[in-house]
Amino acid sequence: MENKTKLSIAILLNSVIVVLQIVFGLYAHSMALITDAVHNFQDVVSLIIAYVAVLFMSKKPTESRTFGYLRSEVMAGFVNSAFLMGAVFLIVISSIERLFNPVEVDSIYVIVMGGIAFVINAFSAWLLGFHHHHDHDHEDLNIRAAYLHLLSDAGISLGVVAGGVMIYLYGIHWVDPLISILFSGYIFRETLPVLKKSYFILMEFVPQGFDTEKIKNVILSFPEVKDVHDLHLWALSSKDIYLSAHLVFESNVTVKEFNTVLEKIKKTLEKEGINHITLQPETEGYTCRYSY
Repeated sequence: MENKTKLSIAILLNSVIVVLQIVFGLYAHSMALITDAVHNFQDVVSLIIAYVAVLFMSKKPTESRTFGYLRSEVMAGFVNSAFLMGAVFLIVISSIERLFNPVEVDSIYVIVMGGIAFVINAFSAWLLGFHHHHDHDHEDLNIRAAYLHLLSDAGISLGVVAGGVMIYLYGIHWVDPLISILFSGYIFRETLPVLKKSYFILMEFVPQGFDTEKIKNVILSFPEVKDVHDLHLWALSSKDIYLSAHLVFESNVTVKEFNTVLEKIKKTLEKEGINHITLQPETEGYTCRYSY
């Protein structure tokens, strides 16, 4: 199933959750359900952002946008993760306050609506996370961030249900915020790597898992190459790794010889996970003012 279809289903299901939780939250005077509805609404917005990013990703490059919209995946992933981190922080603060000032709710409505929200959120998270969250090196950061948003809602909804059950059986109001804090800790741990990875890509740092010194040595392993300089390694998305470098050859190298070596180097670098390679040949004695 395509990402656009998955996101469309998730948006529809979560919109239904928001409406139902607000209606029943007001009817039952339940702040817990209304708070969960607000968090679900935030996820609907993030899913819409993710959907728009997927649409942009499918657009082809143009003369004025030669890279197309490859970076939209990373930008959406960064924004979603950043908002989620902020939401988790606010949830923890609110949960700590409720530990000391419990809010009474109609537990039956909380259990039923929280259960429905949990099932729908868990299904939506599974739908987006399936085949994505197991491969952290080649995952789609946009879909990954959307998956984490839905996972956070599923966890919070489960906390609402558990709290409702405890309130119904024992009248213990502090269980609900305690469970929310525990889930928030898990979500924070899962979200931080996505935020960090997307930030690194946006800043055009060397992609995680790559070593420029190792790549340089791989190129220098070819006897025809005398030196490598002005080497840059960066990513435009979670799947598009770029490399550019200046290679120094002996002064008598021919274009045909360079092409032969170039193809060998590209095949070797592709095995390292680099799929966009630009190499500029130079002869000994040539000085590039951009060298370092």
